[in-house]
Amino acid sequence: MKILQDAMDFKFEAINEDVPGPKWRRVFDRHWPVYSRWFVREGIPSRPTHSVSLNALRTHMPKLLPTYEAIVQTAGGGDLEARFLSMWCPPFYVGGCSQAIVTGAEPSLIRNYDYSPRLLEGTWLASRFNGKRVVAVVDCLWGVLDGINEDGLAVSLAFGGRTAVGQGFGMPVVLRYVLEFANTTAAAVAMLRDIPVHMSYSIAVIDRQGNYATVYVNPDRPAEV
Repeated sequence: MKILQDAMDFKFEAINEDVPGPKWRRVFDRHWPVYSRWFVREGIPSRPTHSVSLNALRTHMPKLLPTYEAIVQTAGGGDLEARFLSMWCPPFYVGGCSQAIVTGAEPSLIRNYDYSPRLLEGTWLASRFNGKRVVAVVDCLWGVLDGINEDGLAVSLAFGGRTAVGQGFGMPVVLRYVLEFANTTAAAVAMLRDIPVHMSYSIAVIDRQGNYATVYVNPDRPAEV
C-alpha cells in the first residue's frame, strides 16, 4: 500500500531550458544529496577519477564534451559532481521496464517504468544543448531514460537481463549522445555498437521513417541488433 500511495502522490515536472541554467540547477540541487550518497556507497576511491572519466568521454563521445562541461559548471564544478555526471563506470544497478515499437503510418515507441516511483526523478526536459531540440525523461540528472529529437528519432532503455559489469558508461548518457547527434535509426545503431557500456541494456529505437531496431548492448560482448 505504501508503494501504491507513493505512485499516486508522484508528480512529473516539465522543464524547457535550451542550455543548462537555473531551472536545471534546481533539479540538480533537489536530487544531488541522494545521488551523491549512491555514487560513493562503495567508497570514493571505488569511482573513477575526474581525469579518467573526462578521457573516456573524449575518446568515445567527443562531441558531447562541451555539453558535459556546461552541465558540470552549472552544477558548481566540483570534482565528485564531475565524476558522477560523466556516468563513466557508475555503481551497478538493476531495473526493469518494458518497451514496444509500433510501426505504420504513425511510428511510435511505448514504454513503462517497472520500478519504485521513489527511484524516478520525474523530470521531463526540453533542451537544445547542441542546437537540436531534444525532449526526454531524464535520469542521473541529464541522461535519457527515453526521449525523442526534432528529427523524429525516438529511443528508450530497459534492463538487459544480465548482471555482467564492465568498463563503460551508464546508458542514460549514451542515449543523450544518440538523441543529440543521430537523426536516423541506422545512425543510432552505429553509435550503440561503438560506445562501451558498464552493464547490459535493451535499447529500442525508431525513426520518423518507421525504421526500427532493438539493440542489446553488453559490457563483455558485442552489441546484438
